[in-house]
Amino acid sequence: MKKISRLEYTFAVGRVRALETNLIPREVFWEAAEEKDLTSSLKVIFDAGAFLETKITIDDAQKLDAFLENEEEDLRQELRALLPEREILRLVEIEDSPVEALALAETMDYDFFRDYLRHKIDLGNLKVFLRAKYSEISQERFESQLTSGGNVERGRFIEFYERTFKEFGENLKTTRFLSVWSSAVDALIEKETFVDMEREMENELMRFLRKAKVIAFGPEPIFAYALARKRELSQIRLLGVSKINFIPNEIKNMIPNKK
Repeated sequence: MKKISRLEYTFAVGRVRALETNLIPREVFWEAAEEKDLTSSLKVIFDAGAFLETKITIDDAQKLDAFLENEEEDLRQELRALLPEREILRLVEIEDSPVEALALAETMDYDFFRDYLRHKIDLGNLKVFLRAKYSEISQERFESQLTSGGNVERGRFIEFYERTFKEFGENLKTTRFLSVWSSAVDALIEKETFVDMEREMENELMRFLRKAKVIAFGPEPIFAYALARKRELSQIRLLGVSKINFIPNEIKNMIPNKK
């Protein structure tokens, strides 16, 4: 694809910098999780973000779904206005399928996109590795669940499948994933939960996306904002579903850092 001049993103980056100020901090989600019902929880969220005041009347699953669908469409419309390269808009849409997204990113001249998606594949493989060892599934089945394309070679995971968590952690010292891995293993041993792993992996992806903040011109800040906004809406859905189904307040432990 033909690369558009970075200067053509001057307005878009300025617009995104303004939109980023409305992203909701983790602490607000924590506060919302402590509220007694859906309406009260969402009011905390709406008071902290750029939402219409009338939206605090959401009180059931149907209204929540309608609200989120509307917000997602608003995001798509915003991105269509900000992104002159339609391939990048498509990249945002398929980011949750990192192998497909990486194939598209490989056709673009933007290292940031490729690096992010490889990073996401690595984290996905870490998740597969930990769950597979905990469940003691066969190595053959484990290998079938691994994804190629990350910075950590697929064979590296296979080589250590029969070894201990500690040995695998030692092998990760040359990567940026050691702290994520250590936190996930500690939580699994102490609490028998994968929730901490999910949260820390989301935190790591958000930390990676923050690199876009130092890019003055180009599509990277728009891409990073779009993914942060998508995750914000996912967190609202998670919080809303937990309140509708009376899930305990521990749901807040699944909310990753945003700022």
